Amino acid sequence: MQDTQSSHQQLQQYIDCYLETNPTTVLKQWDDDGWQGDSQLDTDETCLKYIALVLLDAMEHKAKKIVLETGCPVLVACSEEDYMLPAAPESMLSRGLEIVRDICGMEGGRTEGILCLGIRSDSVELKIEKSKGIHIIVLPDLGNV
Repeated sequence: MQDTQSSHQQLQQYIDCYLETNPTTVLKQWDDDGWQGDSQLDTDETCLKYIALVLLDAMEHKAKKIVLETGCPVLVACSEEDYMLPAAPESMLSRGLEIVRDICGMEGGRTEGILCLGIRSDSVELKIEKSKGIHIIVLPDLGNV
């Protein structure tokens, strides 16, 4: 198991790194390339990059929630219109979600946690819910952020 403090910092750094990009485009390109953008598909670093891109994309679209389930495209629910993001390979998504649960302290039977992210000069708290392999990330009202 990786140190949750460094995983948390790494996730925030990836979000910061991708702030100037279009996360939807990056995810679609990565999917088109068969998820071969990084040399080692299942590294924690790659898993965190995927999670960072999904979170950033949802925040940019002021989504209400994100639904993640292995083997399925990511559902991003917005006020206006829901949309899907590419599904990562199951091992990548499973490991990424495991790291997020570790960061949130969701050990054992705990099914909810809070993921606090400091993004540049702002911060946001995301509620993580887990139920039978489905993870729902509830985003706060991001208003004009």
